[in-house]
Amino acid sequence: MIDILLSTYNGTEFLEDQVSSLFSQNCKNWTLLVRDDGSTDETVATLGRLCSRSRTRLTADAENLGPCRSFERLLKQSSAPYCMFCDQDDVWLPDKIEKSLGLMHEMERRWGNDTPILIHSDLQVVDRHLQPLAPSFWRHQGIEPERRETFNRLLVQNVVTGCTVMINAPLRQIALPFAAETLMHDWWLALTAAAFGRIGRLNEPTVLYRQHGGNEVGAKRWGPRLIWRRLNRWSSEVEEATGRTQRQAAAFNRRFGTQLTEDQREVLAFFTGAEHHHYLSNARGVLRHRLFKAGWLRTLGLIASL
Repeated sequence: MIDILLSTYNGTEFLEDQVSSLFSQNCKNWTLLVRDDGSTDETVATLGRLCSRSRTRLTADAENLGPCRSFERLLKQSSAPYCMFCDQDDVWLPDKIEKSLGLMHEMERRWGNDTPILIHSDLQVVDRHLQPLAPSFWRHQGIEPERRETFNRLLVQNVVTGCTVMINAPLRQIALPFAAETLMHDWWLALTAAAFGRIGRLNEPTVLYRQHGGNEVGAKRWGPRLIWRRLNRWSSEVEEATGRTQRQAAAFNRRFGTQLTEDQREVLAFFTGAEHHHYLSNARGVLRHRLFKAGWLRTLGLIASL
């Protein structure tokens, strides 16, 4: 019923914890699809030892695609009704699949089996030894996802963490292939679900989100201290990040523009063309279209970078 998609890269140190947590799930109706993204350490050998069971399929690829494209390739290999995304360095809590699938079924009963649906959850932040750092990633980051799962707000900030995500087949079908400008697989899927389907949320952690210094994304805490430390490079970093986000939005518009609502096309037109507007016009546009990030500092940074 479920394909778990695991992309690995030089992840030998933490793989056993993660794979063990998959085989310890209460729900057993799944297959593990693993793709190694050109590791140069012992990851492939470790995977061969850990994943030598009938419910796993392992592909070792010398080509290093990065996490977004590696997960896309795994997603293209899946034909299951549901897919989940798995990072190599976390630990899944035993009822993660069961609770995600329960909410998925509930939403499909409500909105229909043909509706593209994405389920995501909170995470517990832990250190490299799985010792607690923060009981809620959402509170740790000040995200408030219940206020930021709309299409307009997802355009400017992703609040969906890939390793918590379950999607159904209709969402996979419409989202593939990812645009070349896609920043991360979870962001593209969240935008697609917000535009054409539904996003469901488990307001509890389902993953121990390990922080060890080598995370691809991680749980960096924003606030005045971090911004102060980065003042010298703040402007260029934010402008670069906003530019990448605008290019992703423009690619989304090129792909789906004719299928979007008038309001969705309007907000895309403003956001992707904001660089040609006056600062005050951009500020008014951000307010009008409610392109708010989590926290006023992030939103001010967005306005300043347009």
